Amino acid sequence: LKTATEMKFQPDTIWIGVDAWSNQYPSNMEDFMSGFPVDAHPGYLGITPYQPNDDHLNFLSTLQKAQRRDGKLPWPELPHYAAAQMVDSIQALVMALVATLSKDRRNGTIVMSHLLDLDFDGVGGRVRFTPSGDREDPQYSLLNFRRVNGGGASWVDIGKTGSEIGSTEIDMNEICFADVGCGLDTAPSDSYPVPDPQLALWIPIVIGVIAVLLVGATFSYIRVAHKKKQLDSQMTEMQKKIEAVKNIDNDLDNINQVVDDAKKRQASLIMKRAALQGTPSTWIDSPDTLVPVTPEDEEYWSVFEKIRVTIPNVHISKLWRVQNKSLWSYYSFHKDRLEMNDIQPNERRVWHGTSSLDPSIVYADKMDGFMMQ
Repeated sequence: LKTATEMKFQPDTIWIGVDAWSNQYPSNMEDFMSGFPVDAHPGYLGITPYQPNDDHLNFLSTLQKAQRRDGKLPWPELPHYAAAQMVDSIQALVMALVATLSKDRRNGTIVMSHLLDLDFDGVGGRVRFTPSGDREDPQYSLLNFRRVNGGGASWVDIGKTGSEIGSTEIDMNEICFADVGCGLDTAPSDSYPVPDPQLALWIPIVIGVIAVLLVGATFSYIRVAHKKKQLDSQMTEMQKKIEAVKNIDNDLDNINQVVDDAKKRQASLIMKRAALQGTPSTWIDSPDTLVPVTPEDEEYWSVFEKIRVTIPNVHISKLWRVQNKSLWSYYSFHKDRLEMNDIQPNERRVWHGTSSLDPSIVYADKMDGFMMQ
């Protein structure tokens, strides 16, 4: 309000203050009140959750008795405006749980249904709920921050209101307005006489200059708008091309996805077929494609004898068996197809060199197992 006075606000402006919500005074009360004449009122109007005096006193008295009984220091007053709402919330929850069968008290839906049926007078006013779970027509106390006997200031209860239109009950005579005072039957008027403005001599000159500038700005705007229209047309065409390219890219991505899915499907079917048709008797259960074959294995000497037919002085330093399940399934599939059509497969055992090529390109192949270069 001190700042408002310096800014030449009307002296009886009504200010809605947030401090009233917790029914608190300004932290610097003495400095705050020093900005007003001795006989002037701050004039704040505030709102706080409804606190009926009788109910509050009864609840506070009961609480103090319980604290004395338990050997605790009694509270001289309720510590916070939310205390009433906390008490009403706990009481509502207890009443709902009491109304709920013990076996259903873990069922939130059933407990909520009993909460919605509650209707009782709580510390903070009547407690009822809407179907959506909000408090029905919650009540609020209306307060006025004004001077009191002794020179200080305090929040004074001037009435109450609900959330519904027409629910406000206010004693106008209890309100003390800034600058105007107390005991009014109606609120002060918010209309004030406004003197007729006097037109300064320089104003017509300024208006003329502005008019000339506006005309020039209009022509400039027309030229810019025409160029902008041409640019918009070019941008539209470019956007269409970009969208067309984007659609083509999307179609290509979709085709690539179809191909990838087909490859995955093919690999899955090959593995299923391999599981059904079995593998050579010499294979062992191993996740590796290359499985070592040692001199203790009969297969080792079988290979040794076969290679000596073409290379008599050969020496085997290391020997691995290729256990390529995908390649074996592919080979067996085509072999079975020939036999199903009464064609005897003409199988051959041949040697495959790799030259400088990485051998894994051959033995890990998924199609035919040959280097086709």
